[in-house]
Amino acid sequence: MLQQELARREVGLEVSAMTTGIEVNASNEVTGLSLKDGRTLPADFIVMAVGIIPNTQLAEDSGIEVNRGIVVDEYMHSNCQNVYAIGECIEINEELFGMVSSVNKHVDTLVAVLTQQASKSKWPPFVSTPLSLKLKVSGIAVCSSGKIEFDESELASIEQIIYRQVNSDQYHCLYLKDNRLIGAVLYGETSDGNFYSQLINEQTDVSEFKDALIFGAAYCQSLLDQQVEDKESIAVDPVTNSATALNEKPKSVIKADNQPNDDEVA
Repeated sequence: MLQQELARREVGLEVSAMTTGIEVNASNEVTGLSLKDGRTLPADFIVMAVGIIPNTQLAEDSGIEVNRGIVVDEYMHSNCQNVYAIGECIEINEELFGMVSSVNKHVDTLVAVLTQQASKSKWPPFVSTPLSLKLKVSGIAVCSSGKIEFDESELASIEQIIYRQVNSDQYHCLYLKDNRLIGAVLYGETSDGNFYSQLINEQTDVSEFKDALIFGAAYCQSLLDQQVEDKESIAVDPVTNSATALNEKPKSVIKADNQPNDDEVA
């Protein structure tokens, strides 16, 4: 859908294209971008986004363990005593970090470690959470959160829910496993991005409102609140260790019976 919309606006988009070089003329001016398949895309100006490659040379020369980045544990500690590292140069459990939100969490953890040396139990370990990315491509809102790519062996256990609103170019795709949301892609209308990200990060059981999940927070919040109330209404007998419902209420189900005719839900 994004590629079609960009084409309608006469904006070209090439995917799965591997670049081999930048073409220049005799005056050293850019003239194009050469691709592995033999094509050359004409260009007057080229912007490159290549991601992050940690510079680990200093750490390696100092005897600190490195892999793709400087290897640290969940408390930002390297393999050398009293040597810590944070930010885009580090690697935790084979994961690199390029987003500010992750680096801010590194800082929070390290500040606690350095200021509470005598209270290790108070150290908040860094816990990696699925990224939520929101972009605007030529005025088109796109959002992704969690895991959205799967290999063939994983697909058999993944449940996919798709919502498509043809007239307004909206597309939502949710990926679930064991009644828990693990990934989401939103195109066009992305206001529920934070809602889905929270469900992913908290690994919320969505079985009670799975039928309404694709329609967003407005349809699901009351059922989430009901789940919380149900949990709070359970009393545990300290003698028998058995649970008793104090205020048992019938479970409600939201049905989206009045969706527009041009909507598709799969």
